Amino acid sequence: MFTPIICGTCEQGKYAPAGRDVYACTWCGGRLADRDFVLDPEERLVCRDGVMHTQVITGLYEVLPTHGVQSAYVQATLMRALLSQNVFTGTEQVNAANRLKFEEALPERGPWILDLTELRTLVIAMRWRKSAAGFPDPRRVYDDAVRGLSSEAVDSAP
Repeated sequence: MFTPIICGTCEQGKYAPAGRDVYACTWCGGRLADRDFVLDPEERLVCRDGVMHTQVITGLYEVLPTHGVQSAYVQATLMRALLSQNVFTGTEQVNAANRLKFEEALPERGPWILDLTELRTLVIAMRWRKSAAGFPDPRRVYDDAVRGLSSEAVDSAP
């Protein structure tokens, strides 16, 4: 559900983008920065048809990056995964990756507020990068080890 943001000064105009992280009222010209909008934890700031709206999203996940370079690393991973064209299985994941690859979506200091599709997209991209770099997926190593043990036990049985 999208709700337009009405200007608090004139109470008639709606906010529209006026620059990087700056929005202006279409009626009185009053300006607000991105950080000045008061949003509930389940709301996002969204631009639709040149007008700023709040969008209520349920099922959000909060990710707290542990390092300052985490954001740049994840965004570079998303861009590389998009360029390879065989990492993501559906348009929903491709759209989520395109949204997340920009600085505004994943601030460097966090927190990152992600829906389930965005979270899954990040996990897929990170697993792809680790496998492309030669790091095995921990689940695959565990499955191979269990499979190896069971086959050895079967082969050595009298």
